[in-house]
Amino acid sequence: MPLGYSLRCKVCNTPLRPQIERWATEEGLSCQAISKRLKSEFGLAISHNSVWQHIREHFNVSAEVKARAAQSLSGSEGQFEQAVQKRISEIQMLADVIRGNHELYIKAKAWLDEIVSARERPPATLVELLSVVASELRQAAKQKQELLGEDAMSRLADGVATWAELVDAVGQEPALPPDAAPGDAG
Repeated sequence: MPLGYSLRCKVCNTPLRPQIERWATEEGLSCQAISKRLKSEFGLAISHNSVWQHIREHFNVSAEVKARAAQSLSGSEGQFEQAVQKRISEIQMLADVIRGNHELYIKAKAWLDEIVSARERPPATLVELLSVVASELRQAAKQKQELLGEDAMSRLADGVATWAELVDAVGQEPALPPDAAPGDAG
């Protein structure tokens, strides 16, 4: 929302507009004080109601700040939402990979068990398949845990953060007076 303007507004149409707005924002003068100052310093008769209406309708800094903040936050929220959706998509993909590999592993393991129980030599490709599928299962499960923040490093980082917060909280407690012994109630 750029600066407003109205042909009927006395403040908008005076060359002192920037000065009036500076008095209101930087010096914090009230509308009545601005009106009196205009009269005393410049002989200009602009009522406090006109100043108030100008500030409210044509120089509303608060409304502009709110509008820009909302716009900025909506962009940030949009980026956050995209990041969350991307991570959810990755987790769903890993869950599908885990599910598929688990089914393949169960079937290949059952086949291997049949071959071994028949006292036959298992094909090397079947043994290699089981090894590869088991490795892929472990890797996908590890990635899923990392994305969910459930892996060991995430838990360690959470613990360190909690410890740091506790140390910071203890450091902010008031110190005992030099003449007071620990355990003194006061």
